[in-house]
Amino acid sequence: MSCEICRGTGFEIVSRDGREFARACTCRNTSRDERGDALSESRIPPRYEECQFSAFEAGTPALRSALERCLRFCAGYPYLGTTDEGLGLLFTGDNGVGKTHLAVAVLHELSREKGVRGQFWDFQELLREIRNSYNPETKATELEVLAPVVDTDLLVLDDLGAWKMTDWMNDTLFYILNSRYLAKRSTIITTNYQDVDREAALAADHMRRKEFLVERIGQRLRSRLMEMCLVIKVEGTDYRQARQAATQVAVRGATSSSSEAVKRRDVRPI
Repeated sequence: MSCEICRGTGFEIVSRDGREFARACTCRNTSRDERGDALSESRIPPRYEECQFSAFEAGTPALRSALERCLRFCAGYPYLGTTDEGLGLLFTGDNGVGKTHLAVAVLHELSREKGVRGQFWDFQELLREIRNSYNPETKATELEVLAPVVDTDLLVLDDLGAWKMTDWMNDTLFYILNSRYLAKRSTIITTNYQDVDREAALAADHMRRKEFLVERIGQRLRSRLMEMCLVIKVEGTDYRQARQAATQVAVRGATSSSSEAVKRRDVRPI
């Protein structure tokens, strides 16, 4: 028998300050410990464990806009009973601008505040796991690998397009995305490739250094992504390069100081 409050959806609509939003229904028994369990099962890599909204440095208008759109997405999730039910996010932008940080922050927020169960997968790692299912020694089938990816409430797929798509990769990814789309489950994706439609890609300078997303994954997959995701363009400086530069300066400074100290110790009075 389904819950009388949420009617089996797992979420109830509540009002606060004149606005309606969804929260986990009490029938899900989402206590603090259980929400912690949901987050512990999310597969977030240790490097990204601290990637939360409070730690995101939105130092430019573009980054603040991206952060605000993520916060609005979390407030409205899961958009029950609307045309946006199952809506996901597609983060595009250059390396090191904060796409993965925001994607993981959304997963953190929804797991903690709404008891959402999600999984983080690096695109290349997921493909390796699926490939391993063809090895008799692993004793795992492709469907066993794909089932939790397809069925989880929220899927974060990081670094889409990192590999040039083969037919097998294309079909596998389409199966995952299409299955989640039909089931109205949200998917969050990050990619380093700019999103434009096929016509814009064809009209672009063929001598450019970097491909567009549609050229990496194909028109069919791109079309499905446009149906199931809100595109958020993340623009900013590469914080990884900035951090590396700062580290080098600090190390050089420390080395110089050490060298001066050694020189001073080597000086002997005559």
